[in-house]
Amino acid sequence: MGLPAIHTCHKEQEALITDSKFLHHGPCGVCGSSDGNAYFDDGHTYCFVCEAYGSTSSTITQQKERRISNPNITPLTDVFRAIPRRGLTEEAIKKYGIDVCVDKTQDVAHRYPYFKGGTHVANKVRRRHEKAFYWEGDPDGAELYGQHLFQPGSAKAITIVEGELDAPSGWLLLGSRYPVVSVPSVGHAVKACQSNYEYLDSFEEIVVCFDKDDEKERPDGSKFFPGQEAARKVAELFPGKCRILTLTEGKDPNEYRQKGIDPKVFVSEWWKAPKYTPDGLVMGSDMWDKIINRPTHFQTPYPFEGLNKLTYGCRLSEFVVINAPTGVGKTSILKEIEYGLLTNPEVKEKGYGVGFLHLEELDTDLALGLMSIHRNKRYNLPDTEKTLDELRSAYDEIINSERVVIYDHFGSNEIDGIIAKVKHMAAIGCKYIVLDHLSIVVSDQNGDERKQLDEISTKLKTFCMEANVCLIAVIHQNRQGQIRGTAGVEQLANIILRLERDLTSSDAWRRNITKVSVDKNRFCGRTGPACYLFFDDITGRLVELNEEEVVKFEEGGTITDADLVW
Repeated sequence: MGLPAIHTCHKEQEALITDSKFLHHGPCGVCGSSDGNAYFDDGHTYCFVCEAYGSTSSTITQQKERRISNPNITPLTDVFRAIPRRGLTEEAIKKYGIDVCVDKTQDVAHRYPYFKGGTHVANKVRRRHEKAFYWEGDPDGAELYGQHLFQPGSAKAITIVEGELDAPSGWLLLGSRYPVVSVPSVGHAVKACQSNYEYLDSFEEIVVCFDKDDEKERPDGSKFFPGQEAARKVAELFPGKCRILTLTEGKDPNEYRQKGIDPKVFVSEWWKAPKYTPDGLVMGSDMWDKIINRPTHFQTPYPFEGLNKLTYGCRLSEFVVINAPTGVGKTSILKEIEYGLLTNPEVKEKGYGVGFLHLEELDTDLALGLMSIHRNKRYNLPDTEKTLDELRSAYDEIINSERVVIYDHFGSNEIDGIIAKVKHMAAIGCKYIVLDHLSIVVSDQNGDERKQLDEISTKLKTFCMEANVCLIAVIHQNRQGQIRGTAGVEQLANIILRLERDLTSSDAWRRNITKVSVDKNRFCGRTGPACYLFFDDITGRLVELNEEEVVKFEEGGTITDADLVW
């Protein structure tokens, strides 16, 4: 009777997964995967990396028992046979001590001997009738397959492969000049390399050549390549020492031997294999092409000259925060910026839309405000003369477009809901999104306002960069003129504009001037007063003060009512 396999057959796997409800994924105690192990409501677990089954209480114990499916170990053979179908010579088979079984009545194809401190402790057995394996003896703590054949540091480089037949294949392809060892499986790769860390670290270079296999899917739907993922995790154990070899003519070294590919191809790829660097780290020697081809984000001017001098305009991918107290005139400034984006020729040519989330204003008031700017006429005031045809004309020219997307905020303003609206606006073409204001979003929630502001700001900043959109958000000030609630918003923002206005001044001119300062400027570092904007009560427009008027304002001067336009 054949010995039991390590793994349950695929139909049994499917049944176990189908009949149980997936709960979550997490670490695997067998192979060391950080998130490959799936937990199900009936108490069983299944690792999509190493295919290990277990229970939530005894996964490691059960797998240890399953792996040692035959405690008795078949002695080492002294008869070695080539495997022509696999492209393996008798010399290579003898080198790695592979026992090739020719007795077809046995459910055994090969035995691969594993050693520990010079002692033969286990055989990994490949079954004849299906691609499955079981163990003889105890492989726990064993060396890498083939490790006993090569002394520590005996060559400049050592190659780690994924399968036992890949070890002699790689050794042959490299002309028998460099050590090649194998991990027992991709799922056990990290653990096996950790156990033999000092041995591997004795070599100047480590080339990791794991299978270029098919993409797999985790229970949460995320995709991954087991071999390449394991290669990166192994490389992380040896900083600055590993190169990752991704083959082009086959999925593994043995396939190169089977196909009869010229060894020079493998050797060339082996030498050219790039040194592994963790995600986010780039070598200076690789930077030139990135520098001369660095992406530039589309840039359009603000409607105020002074603001453009300090910021160079409004760029996609940026998170712009306007910090303002209540009643300072932020809505007027926002509408001027929004109107400028809607009417800018380059923005229109590209078809970029503008998304509006004005949470303190009816959508009809927002639309009427933009129409008023378009006509320099305050349509929102009851004593402003206007005709239906006039309103319709303004509507058609500025609002009646798929480039205008307005959030009708009837209902909840939950953080995830607002984020979802922002993402949807971007998905339908809005490259500029205005959120007025963040403070009202968090005030609608229960819990810690500071944490909630940090949460929504982090999500918005991340999304701006990922989707290449510009998001302009208003946040209120505290009594000290600082951003209310948290410093996290300040750290995340690319640009911070602060608005100031003397609402109590007895002078009409001074009372209607808003000072705009740049408090943070990640783009070029320029900060300070940017512009002074006077609100024209007749047109409803903001007029930027000239240099002479700015000096008069800062010196405490005024302009008489007779000199005012209105």
